[in-house]
Amino acid sequence: MLLEICHLRKAALFLTAGLLALLPTAPNWAQGTLPSEYFSVNDGLSDRAITDILKTPDGLLWMGTVNGLNRFDGYNFLVFDSHPSNSHQLSDSNIRELFLDQAGHIIIVFNSSYALFDRLDPHTHEREVVRLLPGTGVRGIPRDIAATPQGDIVALSVSRDTTYLFGYRPDGNFELLFARPEAHGQLSASVSLLPLNDGTFLINDSELGLRHFDASGQLLWKADAASFPGLEHSNNYPGICSILHQDANGRVWVALQGQRGMCHYDPNQHLLSYAEGLPRWQYFTRLWEDESGQLLLCNSKNHSEVYPLQGIVCIQPDYKVVQFDEILGISRWIVSAFSNDFFENLILGIDTGLKIVQNKHSSIKKYLAENVGADRRGAVMRGVTGDENGQVYFAREVDAWYAFDPSTGLLDTLQLLEEATGEPVALSCGRNIAWSDGYLWGISCLNQRNGRLHRYDPQNCTVKTYTFDFQFTAFTPGQHGGIWLVAEPPNPSGMLVYFDTAQETFSVFNDSEGQNPLREASPRFILESSEGLLWIGTENGLYAVDPAKRSSKVYRARTGQASGLASNILYTIHEDENKQLWLGTTNGFNIFDPATESFRHFNQQNGLASNIVCGFVPDQNGNYWISTFNGLSYFNAAVGNFRNFYQKDGLSHDEFNRFSYYKDSYGNIYMGGVNGMNVFRTEDLLVNYQTPPPILTSITRFNSRLDSTMVQYAGLNGIQELSISPYDTYISLSYTIPNYASPRRNQFKTWLEGYDKDWIYQGTAASTRFNSLPPGQYVLHIKGADANGNWSEQALSIPLTVNPPFYRTPFFFLLCALAIAALLYAYFHHRLERRLEVERIRTKLSSDLHDEVSGLLAGIAMQTDLLQLMVKDDNSKEKLKKMGEVSRTAMSKMSDVIWSIDSRKDRVEDLLLRMREHTEEVLAPLNIQYRFQAGKLDRNKKISVTLRQNLYFIFKEAINNVAKHSWATEVNITFRNIGNQCILQVEDNGLEILRQRQESLAEAGASLTDRGQSKLNYGQGKKRQKTGQGLANMEMRAQRLGAKVKVDKDSKGFSITLWMPKFA
Repeated sequence: MLLEICHLRKAALFLTAGLLALLPTAPNWAQGTLPSEYFSVNDGLSDRAITDILKTPDGLLWMGTVNGLNRFDGYNFLVFDSHPSNSHQLSDSNIRELFLDQAGHIIIVFNSSYALFDRLDPHTHEREVVRLLPGTGVRGIPRDIAATPQGDIVALSVSRDTTYLFGYRPDGNFELLFARPEAHGQLSASVSLLPLNDGTFLINDSELGLRHFDASGQLLWKADAASFPGLEHSNNYPGICSILHQDANGRVWVALQGQRGMCHYDPNQHLLSYAEGLPRWQYFTRLWEDESGQLLLCNSKNHSEVYPLQGIVCIQPDYKVVQFDEILGISRWIVSAFSNDFFENLILGIDTGLKIVQNKHSSIKKYLAENVGADRRGAVMRGVTGDENGQVYFAREVDAWYAFDPSTGLLDTLQLLEEATGEPVALSCGRNIAWSDGYLWGISCLNQRNGRLHRYDPQNCTVKTYTFDFQFTAFTPGQHGGIWLVAEPPNPSGMLVYFDTAQETFSVFNDSEGQNPLREASPRFILESSEGLLWIGTENGLYAVDPAKRSSKVYRARTGQASGLASNILYTIHEDENKQLWLGTTNGFNIFDPATESFRHFNQQNGLASNIVCGFVPDQNGNYWISTFNGLSYFNAAVGNFRNFYQKDGLSHDEFNRFSYYKDSYGNIYMGGVNGMNVFRTEDLLVNYQTPPPILTSITRFNSRLDSTMVQYAGLNGIQELSISPYDTYISLSYTIPNYASPRRNQFKTWLEGYDKDWIYQGTAASTRFNSLPPGQYVLHIKGADANGNWSEQALSIPLTVNPPFYRTPFFFLLCALAIAALLYAYFHHRLERRLEVERIRTKLSSDLHDEVSGLLAGIAMQTDLLQLMVKDDNSKEKLKKMGEVSRTAMSKMSDVIWSIDSRKDRVEDLLLRMREHTEEVLAPLNIQYRFQAGKLDRNKKISVTLRQNLYFIFKEAINNVAKHSWATEVNITFRNIGNQCILQVEDNGLEILRQRQESLAEAGASLTDRGQSKLNYGQGKKRQKTGQGLANMEMRAQRLGAKVKVDKDSKGFSITLWMPKFA
């Protein structure tokens, strides 16, 4: 413990604390303003005066103003009013009151008249105008509209002699509930209607006073001036009720305008009495109830003016009254209020707009903190450490060091006296402090140039200062008693310095080659690891220095390197139990494993509060508190998610500082920033709140075909499927979570199933935009979290169907297929018709040729035969004989032509028959035997004219050659398929017979005839001077068929072979 001389100020603190305990408690609101968010007409609110606030079952807020109705999702306002240019129409814009009916519709009552109200569906935005007229069943002059606890709408009207109460029916008409005879001299008197839980009604008007009726209109009780306790003046009654309300617990609250005190009305005893626990001398003017049954009750300074409000109390269900005057630090002109729990958050309609106030009472203890905003600074903390006795020390950037006792919560300013002179030590540009070997060490600067190392001795409260040539930027106690420091000379480079605590001397560290390892870097942090390595964070990478080997290594961030160091600027380094290094950079933080040299990276995209990290503090569960330049994050290392905390959660400021983080032996976490020191335990902040699932608030799409942007606000709840047109260039979905504690800091993450591999952290962006998604089926999942990272357990899931363009739809492909089929059908039908037409022409032509030309040729032949018998001249007979032969040859040729063009002869069978006929006609008269072998052919298959004609003429030419030029007595004809080839082969035995004839004639000494000599020449292969074009014609016709003709010769005779593609 510190000696008594070091604690003079602590004794003064004890005395001051004791005196303060004797003083009355000051109002909390005077001590500081509660965190709040403000929305005004500049944010889209239709008017600054919010007359009523309502929350619908989907969690959205609806706010009535004197200039329209506003739907609020935490970010944007959607305005409904009576302006002609607005597509979201109301009957009027001047709204008096909002409430829900049994069906969940919003009933909108206007200030201008009770003769109508609007009934608005909050989901579809469909509106029904309900008129209170004789045509809808209402008699008298409407004076008030209300909802029963069951959600039924009732309307009160008056005439000169009757008070009417009507109930609204779903068909838009009203039914009479009761008609009570009462004389009304003033039909414009102020009237208040309150349906009670038991089905009865309280009615107050400024002429007849307060009455209690049953459901049939029977008068149960009527108040007079004596019924109100402490009524100051009898002329204040009858009067206007400033408050007439029944709470969730059945208590009825009554306050008269201009009358002091608040009364309870007992419906069973018909008795008015003062409300317990409330002062009787105050004028109560406003009352609101939250969803948990707590009441917020306001009082005013005098009876004639409601504003400014004088005081606020919260009345809990157990009648406990809690002062809420701190709310007045937000505004004294609170017009309307709404809350789930007044002790959590309040949504206030004030005279200048909307304020969302956080009323949580933080468990964070703040020291040296001032009441400053985010744009200002208080006491800037630069270091925190502790000794072996549990004492904790703070260091400010200038002026002072402090000692803090966690067991008592007392803070003491250390007396820093120079050991040599006894003069106080002036501190400036302090960096960090550390405890080592019974001393408190720290660094500062002198004249913004020289570095100073301070050693504070707690035993005698003295400081010994060691000066160095250059300013220090960080230091760490070494494992062997010395101190390692990093300095920054004026030129842009760094320097590693070792301070020998025994010799009290500085020495500059150089590597084994005599080089300064930090010559290219400005150092910002230094840590000695458990293995004795020095890890130095600089503005040019991470340096690892081995003092024993006098070696160094540098790690730098590389462009495009996703798995490396996140940034070259490092502000803090922490070593965990697994010897991994946590590196705080200006781009989030890395978890670095020196053994494998692998990096893991986390930043704002993963949920971190800010990318500039300045401190790590592990808790007892292995998780980490991470301080940043804009908020405090709690990192669950096992799950990998973050929870964030800010000044609005009770912290002294959003900006934290390097070196200013620590955990003491009691488990307290210390986080210092630019406004003092925050002290808390993990469980103080990690309060789990159930976050509702997100809801969809709007869908925006741009249609390129229509060249217009379309926004959908209605019909979004429970959407079954969202269809996206192929002409939607982009589609944007906006959403929110119905948590209004700090809506602008709510967080979201999305996962487009079918497209994204995993959840994508969206940060505080409450919308997702898709550009030109590929056609297909997707499901968009959205999760939300409040500002502290409490994620919703359920996700909002929206099925998306991205429709393809028409030219990529199955229907289009079907149409294309049908069109192609129709075209093919038309094409083939046309070809068929053409073929049929050709066949008809061929048939007709063959018939005509046969009938006309063949008959004519036959007549010529017959005439020549007759003339031969009649003439006697041999020369004439010979000529007539030649004419007959020519006619018969022409008839044969014509027969071939007629056969080839006759469409009735297109089958393979017809070709075979024609070939047999020709063979028989040519070879039989010459006594040449033939064998015709037709293989397995499809004899019924039709073949083209070209194939049939050319194939037949090739065959005919081959048979004619045998008949004219061969001594053959036998001919073998083969026509068959071999594989994918068709073979036509004609073989004769002419050479064998020729040799036999030559041998016989040689023995007889005879000679060959001319014809025999011609055949001999043919057999010997001698070329005649005058020959036909048979072989050339066969080759030409073969080429037309894509076939080949081959003439072979062997000992027996010749063979002609035709090879062509298989066709039958």
